[in-house]
Amino acid sequence: MEFAEQLTQLFESKPWIITVLTFWEAMWTLLALWFAGRNDQKGWFVICGIFQVFGLLEIFYLATQTKFFKNFNING
Repeated sequence: MEFAEQLTQLFESKPWIITVLTFWEAMWTLLALWFAGRNDQKGWFVICGIFQVFGLLEIFYLATQTKFFKNFNING
């Protein structure tokens, strides 16, 4: 329970964090849904629309099923 209490205190003291997390989740979800719809991948569309895990599932989909990260180079 200590972690939950700390998390609650954090969100109460800094409510803008919820806004940032909501924007993060919405951005990745909408992007994944858009790609899944355009690529006629109904299974991925449903999965990304139902399960909300801070964008992790959506990022996995975009990285493995699309060319979204094709030219992404982390080393600059």
